[in-house]
Amino acid sequence: MIKSFRHACVVVKNLDKSLKFYRDILGLKVSKILTAEGKYPQTVLNIKGIKLTYVKMRTKGQPKNSPSVFELHYWKKPKISAKARYNHISFTIQDLDREYKRLSKLGVRFISPPMQAPCGYTQICFGYDPDNNLIEFVEDLKK
Repeated sequence: MIKSFRHACVVVKNLDKSLKFYRDILGLKVSKILTAEGKYPQTVLNIKGIKLTYVKMRTKGQPKNSPSVFELHYWKKPKISAKARYNHISFTIQDLDREYKRLSKLGVRFISPPMQAPCGYTQICFGYDPDNNLIEFVEDLKK
């Protein structure tokens, strides 16, 4: 069952220009800038040779200990169009393994089963809505 809305993601063509717009013009705050590459993102997204920089952002009034509600994704490898299918919405899930099984039985298509992120704090999988919009499902793990 969905616990809460997690974030929205926008794929960008130029990370510097997008940071200037979202951070400097709109006033969003950068929480983290991370790079994803290697086996984990290749498996969870089913794309070989992936190298992705993503920026987690929040509003000024958003509590610092809450998840960032907005992400910018800049695909270094492979080059992904800003209009590509990797824009997504994300939901926090209470028990991802159980929800994955339930949704699969109801016909929801997934890229991969739930996988623990390398950080060890989350378990993640991606699925599709009826219009092939990408949905990320995330469970926060207790450490």
